[in-house]
Amino acid sequence: MTFSRLNAPKHSVRSIFHVLLLFILSTFTLTIYAQDAVNQAQWDNGKSLFKSQCQSCHLPDKKMTGPALQYVRQRWIDNADYKDKTGEEWLYEWIRNNSSVLATGHTYANALYNEYDKSVMSLFPQLSDEEIDDILYYADNFDKGSSPAAMTAAGGGETVVQSSFPMETFLWILVGSLGFIALILWRVFSMLNRLSLEKAGVEIPQTVPIWKNKKLITLVNIIVVVFAGYYTVSSAIGLGRQQTYAPGQPIKYSHELHAGKYQIDCQYCHSGASQSKHSNIPSINVCMNCHKNIQEGPQHGREEIAKIYSAIAYNPNNGNYFADDAPLDDVKAALVDYLKQDYEEEVNQDALEAATEAAFAMYDKPVEWVRIHNLPDHVYFNHAQHVNAGNVECQTCHGNIQEMEVVAQHAPLSMGWCINCHRETEVDMGNNYYQVYEQYHEDLKSGAMDKVTVEDVGGTECQKCHY
Repeated sequence: MTFSRLNAPKHSVRSIFHVLLLFILSTFTLTIYAQDAVNQAQWDNGKSLFKSQCQSCHLPDKKMTGPALQYVRQRWIDNADYKDKTGEEWLYEWIRNNSSVLATGHTYANALYNEYDKSVMSLFPQLSDEEIDDILYYADNFDKGSSPAAMTAAGGGETVVQSSFPMETFLWILVGSLGFIALILWRVFSMLNRLSLEKAGVEIPQTVPIWKNKKLITLVNIIVVVFAGYYTVSSAIGLGRQQTYAPGQPIKYSHELHAGKYQIDCQYCHSGASQSKHSNIPSINVCMNCHKNIQEGPQHGREEIAKIYSAIAYNPNNGNYFADDAPLDDVKAALVDYLKQDYEEEVNQDALEAATEAAFAMYDKPVEWVRIHNLPDHVYFNHAQHVNAGNVECQTCHGNIQEMEVVAQHAPLSMGWCINCHRETEVDMGNNYYQVYEQYHEDLKSGAMDKVTVEDVGGTECQKCHY
């Protein structure tokens, strides 16, 4: 038998392997990209407008003060044709000036108005058709956009949401699949090779069971040692770190609402950040500065604010604080009177009782907030130094806190992360704190240095953070 005939099966196996590999990769690619496409620019603009104009009364998918806005355009198209105008045209007019629509006797608009207890909707005459389109587009697709992680698809400027299928899981499946295929192809090749040798009249070596193959055993041992070592080291490095940790809190406080929409400065509540090593947890008295007057929230109504009142022993019904010896039954009755405005007692009696019990359980007690950011005991960190000397924004370490409904740890807070920041961050030499570094000031003036980093002023010395 010629050399080419003996090697023919080998080439065939390679071809099969290549086809299977391409098939797996193609399948994964389709899995990622076969998602509903969204126009990311329109989605982002719609989200921004929705938060600034609509969110105080509406959610995309749930009723609040007003109806859920998802698919609201289609509902008006289906139900609101009136006096030679389409439902869609009436919707645009309704958004800009709902009072004028109600005055026409519009059947659907008046039914909607009555359904929501004749709540007066704000007027938005400043919104253009394009801006209204963006808001409605976001409401319809609020769960599909992924800014800024969305991927731009080829052509048309459309974006496609990344697959929620974890990449790490896919890689493990891919490696396992390829390994299994390689094993099958190896066995096929061995069988074809034996057939070729048999036809050529060559003595066929004795078959060794796969579990006794020394090369395979060695390879498996190496793989096990490498992966075991990798996970051991990774686990040791990650011990105690809790990036993305986002626990629930006893009171659902929204930074997105307070720091984002209402732009309350971080240091109004966390005043210790610029004055001490620690950034303090705000006291309930700080909450009461606003909530003595603001007694109902846009998302949770009175339910969460009732917990604040209960914790500080405040009666929102008469504006007085409970006496130390106030009967507990009176306290609970006051909470019921305050909360029942959020519920129809006959329909939601169970919900009213649950909200009352949750608030009453916090009566005259400190709020047990769950700590999120926590450094090891052997690490020194001073908030005031970073805020005053470094002019570091809160978002540098805590992420876009003004966009977080539930606060999560943004950064890893690892030693490497801190050191990299100190190596890259430029020092504001105009700050009086750094006037003592005369040589650096001279070097900057002469052009010998173009910038001074935190590392240059000793920010990576061990004793700065460990002593």
